[in-house]
Amino acid sequence: MESYKKWIIILIAVVAGGLVVVNYVTRQSGAPDYSVQQVPDRTAVPPVTSGPMVEQDLNKAVSLEELGVENKSPQELAILGDKYFESSMFNQAIVIYKKVLELDPRDIDTYNDLGLAYNYVNRPDLAIDILQRGTKEVPSYQRIWLSLGFIHMSAGNNAEAKIALKKAAELNPQTDIGQEAMRMLSLVK
Repeated sequence: MESYKKWIIILIAVVAGGLVVVNYVTRQSGAPDYSVQQVPDRTAVPPVTSGPMVEQDLNKAVSLEELGVENKSPQELAILGDKYFESSMFNQAIVIYKKVLELDPRDIDTYNDLGLAYNYVNRPDLAIDILQRGTKEVPSYQRIWLSLGFIHMSAGNNAEAKIALKKAAELNPQTDIGQEAMRMLSLVK
């Protein structure tokens, strides 16, 4: 019985080693790597070229002219703003989002993103103002109501938070946003 267990262990080790060798050889031969999931591009806009993402002080914003992006389309600028936002460079994202809204005042996603960026630089007053403007622009956009409720809640404006969160939940209680709005409503005093 002991030798049977030893042979099983040796067999498992040989098979595992073989898999490692096959994986290495396959990667060296240029075959596609299916272990890395490819995420489809969700926008029709080509990616922004490298360059504008510059190393900088997180609290200082660089002008669009200094970045060399003054002639970009609103969609390209919004993508660049999102990159700064995701990098926690909120002041720079604000500069870009404001330009997007100059070029396309109906871009509801940018109202939402600009409002959140203002909140993250400790300007809840500006965040609330821009989000309210967005709710007037497209009153049926559920996410902006959720963001407005979140910022009111963070600022201690519980009555206003309830109004915004109820609106987000009412627009469609079945979505993730609607569910989150209801969860947040349960936290508001």
